[in-house]
Amino acid sequence: MAAAALLEANEPSKWSLPILIFGDFIVTTLWVMASSCFSEASEYLAKYTGMDEMVLGIGVLITTLTIFGPLCEFFGGALFNPVNSIALMSSGKGTISSHLLRMCGQLAGALAGSVAAKWYLPEWLQGKFHSLSGGIKDGVAFEIGFACEGTMSFVLNYVFLISLEADSRLLTLWTPMLSTVVLSWVGYYFTGPSLNPFVSFSWHLHYKRQNDLEHYLVFWSAPILGALAAGLAFMFRSKSTPRKGRRPSKAAIAARGQKTLQQQQNHHHHHYQNHNSHHKEARNQGREKR
Repeated sequence: MAAAALLEANEPSKWSLPILIFGDFIVTTLWVMASSCFSEASEYLAKYTGMDEMVLGIGVLITTLTIFGPLCEFFGGALFNPVNSIALMSSGKGTISSHLLRMCGQLAGALAGSVAAKWYLPEWLQGKFHSLSGGIKDGVAFEIGFACEGTMSFVLNYVFLISLEADSRLLTLWTPMLSTVVLSWVGYYFTGPSLNPFVSFSWHLHYKRQNDLEHYLVFWSAPILGALAAGLAFMFRSKSTPRKGRRPSKAAIAARGQKTLQQQQNHHHHHYQNHNSHHKEARNQGREKR
C-alpha cells in the first residue's frame, strides 16, 4: 500500500540510502504487526457501535495509514510495499540497485513483523492470522483473481506516481491513501486483497491457505507486473507530455511584482525627466529667438 508518497524520487545519497533501508525495515515490521489486528479491531468496534464491520475496517485502515505517513517521512520517505519501489524503478526514478536494496529491507521487515506478531501479540488477537496471506474467494476463477491483483496494482501505483507531481502536500499524501481504500474495498470480493507481495508472503510461510503456485502467481507475479506496467506507462506519459513549469512561490511572485513596480516607476521618472528636458530646451530656444 502506498502510504508514504513523500519520498526522495531521485537516487538517494550514500548517507541517506542506509537510513532509507533501515526505515523501510522498521515501518514494514510495524505495518505487518499493526495490519494483523485490523480484523479484530473492526470486529470489536462493530460489536460495541452496531456499525457495519467493513465500514469500520476501512476507517481503521485510513487511521493507520494516516499515522504511518509521518513515520515514513521521519525516515526520509520510507516505504513498506515493494510494488511502490518497483513502480518507481520502472518509471526511471532512482537506480535499480538502490531500489533492490530497499526491497531487501522491506522483505526482512515483513518477515520480522509476522514473527513478532505471532510471538508478542496476545492469543485473542491471532484468530485471523491465517487469512492474512490472501486467497482467491470462493467462486472466483484463477484468471479473474490474477487479473484483479494485477489491475489493482497498476491503478494503485499509477496514482502513486502521479501524486508525487502534485503541488499540494495534502494531495501527495491523501491521493494514494484514498485509492488504497477504494481498491481494498473492491478487491475484498475477489482476492482479499493483498496489494503487498511481501506482507502476504510473510503470512503464507506460517499458514498455507493456497498452494505455492497460486500464491506466487496471484499475489506476487500479478502485483509486480501491474507495478512495472504502471511505471512504464507513467514514464511514457512524462516523455510525451510537455513538462509544466513549477508553480512559483508566493515570495517569488511578490518579488516579481515589486520588480515590475520598480521598473514602472523608473520608466515614469525617466519619461518625466525627458519631458522636463525637452520643455526646458524649447524655452531656451524661444529666448534666443527674441
